[in-house]
Amino acid sequence: MRDTPLSNCERDFLLKAIQEKKRLDGRQTYDYRSIKISFGTDYGCCFVDLGKTRIMAQVSCELITPKENRPNEGLIFFNIELSPMASPAFEMGRYESYYGGRPLAEPRW
Repeated sequence: MRDTPLSNCERDFLLKAIQEKKRLDGRQTYDYRSIKISFGTDYGCCFVDLGKTRIMAQVSCELITPKENRPNEGLIFFNIELSPMASPAFEMGRYESYYGGRPLAEPRW
C-alpha cells in the first residue's frame, strides 16, 4: 500500500506543529491517552483501550509432530486479518497488498 504524498502546505503545517509542540487533540508533548488492557473470555484474546480507540487481538497456535525423516524441521505461519474499519486502505481478503505480499518471517530451522 502506498501512502498518499503530502502537499507542501500539509508538510509545512506538520513541521510547524511539531516545532511548536502542538497536537490536534490538545495534548501536551508528554501527555498520553489513557490505556486499559483486558483479557477476553477466549484463550489468547486481548483487548486494548487506547483513549477512544479499541483494539482486539487474538493469538493461537497448533503444535504438530514433525515427520519422522525430518525430526528437526518444522513450519511457522502467521495469519493477519485487518478490519476494513481500521483504514479505508484495507479491503476484505486483500491483506497481502498491505504488507507487500512478502512473508513476515522466514522459517530458520
